[in-house]
Amino acid sequence: MICGNTIFGFSFIFSKMALQITVPSVLIAVRFLTAFVVLNLIVLIGRRIRIPDRTAKAGASRTRPLVEFSLKGKPLRYVLLLALFQPILYFLCESYGIVYTSAAFAGTIIAVIPIAGIVFDVLIMHSKVRRRQVICAVLSAAGVTITTIGAEGMRSSVLGLLILLGAVTSGALFYVFSKKSGDHYNPLEQTYVMFALGSIVYIVFALVQCRGQYHELIFSAFGEPAFVGGVLYLAVLSSVAAFIALNYGTVRVTVSEASIFANLTTVISIVAGVVFLHENFSLFQVIGAAIIIGSVYFANRPDKGDVL
Repeated sequence: MICGNTIFGFSFIFSKMALQITVPSVLIAVRFLTAFVVLNLIVLIGRRIRIPDRTAKAGASRTRPLVEFSLKGKPLRYVLLLALFQPILYFLCESYGIVYTSAAFAGTIIAVIPIAGIVFDVLIMHSKVRRRQVICAVLSAAGVTITTIGAEGMRSSVLGLLILLGAVTSGALFYVFSKKSGDHYNPLEQTYVMFALGSIVYIVFALVQCRGQYHELIFSAFGEPAFVGGVLYLAVLSSVAAFIALNYGTVRVTVSEASIFANLTTVISIVAGVVFLHENFSLFQVIGAAIIIGSVYFANRPDKGDVL
């Protein structure tokens, strides 16, 4: 969970680079398509490489493919819902939410995902939630809010707020259906379905939005090193590697524990901005980052008691 959200934290730098070349819909479409191609290469190559199988029974093959991948005969309900909420609806709501508000306001609302995660963990997964997790989720959201104090353009609107709440809901339900589909699919298979559907939806979306400007907004972008470099990071690391890590981690922790890690992205993005973009590092950001890190740590400390 830490690895996946750390990768997401650095993604803002590469998104910023690529968005100087083209529009968001094109970047997302190319990112998802590239990620889907990479996933197919992993499956193709990984199936051909054989490794010793120490769990094989007598008379069975002593080797197995490096990559286990099969979608045949598996129930589709939860994995399709997983792909619907993340990446399709989440990216759509987040992108348009920022259009009608501001980045600072959007970041504050998105920080509510851990709280929504706890609600869905109780209502859908019927999990027992500790008081400390609830407190830490609220503190984590407060930490993100503190980091935005003094940010320029704290702009909001009712429509923007409603769209961002759609992103919050989608982000929290991602953890729910990642866990549910994890009963039948491994992390690679989950991520494969996510980006297969995501690439189809956003390619159509980009082609419709850019009609009449294909050369300026799509083809010419591939001649820019900043765009190509940004897409490679966003596709290979921030899509394939990060989501495989999250799908792997979500199966092994509760939805409440998984979702609170999401706000680590804010901390990493602040550090990345300071180190690589030489952005200012305010006292409020220091305080907010400390609260977020502390909240994630205390929310995930093993403790059998303190259950709501």
